[in-house]
Amino acid sequence: MKTLVILLAFILTVQVSFTQSGDTLKSKTGITKKKEPLNNWGINLTFSDNGFGLGATKYFNINRDFALTAGIIFSGAKDDREFDQYDIWGNSVTPYKENRLFMVPLLNIGGQLRLFREDVSDNMRPFINFGISPTAIVYTPYSKSFFPSFNYAKAKYTVGGYAGVGLDYLTNRKSALSFNLRYYYINLFGEGIRSISTNEKKQFGGIYFIFSYGFMN
Repeated sequence: MKTLVILLAFILTVQVSFTQSGDTLKSKTGITKKKEPLNNWGINLTFSDNGFGLGATKYFNINRDFALTAGIIFSGAKDDREFDQYDIWGNSVTPYKENRLFMVPLLNIGGQLRLFREDVSDNMRPFINFGISPTAIVYTPYSKSFFPSFNYAKAKYTVGGYAGVGLDYLTNRKSALSFNLRYYYINLFGEGIRSISTNEKKQFGGIYFIFSYGFMN
């Protein structure tokens, strides 16, 4: 899967690199038009089975329809078998909890391709995106308090990939709201990490819902 994603990104990059783009467009009548607003960068809020996260994305526009992207997400992670219990004083306890897990960071390096330019209004911009995701999984002992536990933090590293579909909605020429549904494949090589003592977790991917506020240029 990783090889296929890299190959697709390479083919699209080669194809669009020959498309001409500029700060202004000039019609045959000699009238200069303003440059079409394109994604510059955005801030992101993510939701998944691993919890919620925060991040940002930078866009490197190749032409009006294709951009290379580089992003970062900071997110928690947990085992699907975890569940919280509460004592009579309202304190939360997770049975068999062994480690706290964090995806710090989850990197996104890939591309975004705008679809159906001629079929929908300009402020509604559907797209697909794809790329690779180098990731660090940091884990700290649950037996320690939250902040002191980082003195005992360890990490494992892996690389995965993602593909998704989404929609940009331009609120004006300077900003846009965006929704992106992505599937990540992120798997640890070798041994996994015990979020709970009864199970070893190796898969950190799945469906991610990403909401963004974008700044246009």
